[in-house]
Amino acid sequence: MNEPGFMGYKINKNVKHFLPNTVLFSNENERITVAMIKNALDYILGIIATRSPLVEPYKTAKTVFGALKMILENKNPSKPSKTDMKTTVDVLKEIADLSAKSELEKEQNARYAFLCKLMIEGLFKNEQV
Repeated sequence: MNEPGFMGYKINKNVKHFLPNTVLFSNENERITVAMIKNALDYILGIIATRSPLVEPYKTAKTVFGALKMILENKNPSKPSKTDMKTTVDVLKEIADLSAKSELEKEQNARYAFLCKLMIEGLFKNEQV
């Protein structure tokens, strides 16, 4: 890990090949791996699929999440635009705030939204999302 201080996490910029147990972000209490981020992406994509898959911001977020999954699968997708990344972060906030039916689900949504946001902003840190 070589870059401190992003949302309280260090970013592992030395990753050349993503494996499930590769640590992407860490702090004193937690290590966030590729597998954890992929689970979060799958979970959020599932919410999008059942909620409003045809609404434009959700379609944009689905595309960005698909690109992130491809990156974690060692593929080279097109880089999302700043506008698309901003839209995706807004969708994450909406999902975390509105879609939960219980306190446990609210906590889970917030956690997965945080992991996805960390991935978006961590990978594209210089893009000002």
